[in-house]
Amino acid sequence: MDTQIEIPDFLSPGEGAGGIGSFRLLGIYDLVDRFAREFQIDHEIAFASLLAGFGHSVGGAFEIDSTLGIIRPPFSLLLITPETDAVWPRIPIRFLVEDFQDTMRLFAKVNLHQGSEQKDGAENESHHPIADRVANTVDTAKAVYADKVSERITSASLEIPFPRVPFDHHVLLTTPPVGPCRALRQLSPDNTIRFEHALSSNAPLGPSVGEFSGAAPSFYWQVERTEARKIVEENPWITRLPTLILESDRPGIAALAPDGSVAGEIHRRCLDLFVMRHHAMLRSTTFAVESKPFQPVHEFLTAAQEWENGTKELSLIRPSRVVELALRFALLFTVLDKKPKPDLVAAFYGLELAKRLYTRHLKTTAKLLPISVSHVPDTEGLSKRELAVFMRICERPGLTRSELGRTFKKLNQPERDRVLASLIGRELIELKGGKVYQSSPKQFEMGTPHSQQPR
Repeated sequence: MDTQIEIPDFLSPGEGAGGIGSFRLLGIYDLVDRFAREFQIDHEIAFASLLAGFGHSVGGAFEIDSTLGIIRPPFSLLLITPETDAVWPRIPIRFLVEDFQDTMRLFAKVNLHQGSEQKDGAENESHHPIADRVANTVDTAKAVYADKVSERITSASLEIPFPRVPFDHHVLLTTPPVGPCRALRQLSPDNTIRFEHALSSNAPLGPSVGEFSGAAPSFYWQVERTEARKIVEENPWITRLPTLILESDRPGIAALAPDGSVAGEIHRRCLDLFVMRHHAMLRSTTFAVESKPFQPVHEFLTAAQEWENGTKELSLIRPSRVVELALRFALLFTVLDKKPKPDLVAAFYGLELAKRLYTRHLKTTAKLLPISVSHVPDTEGLSKRELAVFMRICERPGLTRSELGRTFKKLNQPERDRVLASLIGRELIELKGGKVYQSSPKQFEMGTPHSQQPR
């Protein structure tokens, strides 16, 4: 079902940013342009793909502190392509997925102190056994460290919790071998809720009993349109996440150029960013949102607030998502151009690119949704418990309040009633004849209950 969505005026391009060529003021534009031309994809898709790859490479080394919280570079991207197995989407994350382990082993050898090294050949013949043992221990420890980082920096599994890397709390989720749709079906109901909550907050997962604190997951997935439609139909909550869902209308060229091409330059950029991430070691460089450079973002929020006050229908449009993307892109432009802090150019074009990509995301999502965009429930801001109760009601409509409470462990009556009151106030659920249902007319299909889904 292709639904229609009306794009409000505040998402229109700003003055001076009408065409993609206006982004030439950014240092990264030349690489984006070459990537788009070499693989014959459009520039907006190229921008999103490269910034996602760069964001995952730099991880949590840089951040912006704002009223929306701490914004870090990694973000989730679902690329929809005509091809089932496209070549070009692999390039922005090739460094992390294919070449990363060898890079980390090389790091492990750098500045390795060999206690038994001597200045001349005669002395080299008289190595001390203890010094040799110490050197071997250091060598082994650094190799183990390298392997552990390689294991944790990316994952094709969606199972929670994700182990954090030694130097920050961000993990890249690559396209699962079975496909994202089937991988999501295989999650338990509890892990589905935790997965959604983690993607929504873009923050490290709080540990359950017996677990260590996990990493904040962000995904970079490439699927074809049939798979994408299934993902959205079975997991409509994904449309409410700070995720970009973008469709490439034409197949890219499967270029196999040597490393001297744009692919090699992208690989080098990713390596440079990862070196910054490795050196940060939990000491992120934090930028503040200063009023003058980010004035365009303030003006955008004012216009968005006026629109929200004047609209009466539920909508997929979330101006805060645009602002989060704008700050994230401004941060990446600052780091990529090696500027001391975000300036007006980074902030302005961060916002303009965020508006472009978010508009495209909305149009893509509207084509994939099996329902009207205004019927997708607004679950943004729900607590983990509220979200869990809401999803349980969607899976098992018609439970009484007592029956609902008994489906959870450690959900006492006062907390149950408080959660239900909150959900009723949000018009997400309603009581009919003493039983609890999802509110109509916003009814939508949550997909087959996990207990009945094929494995």
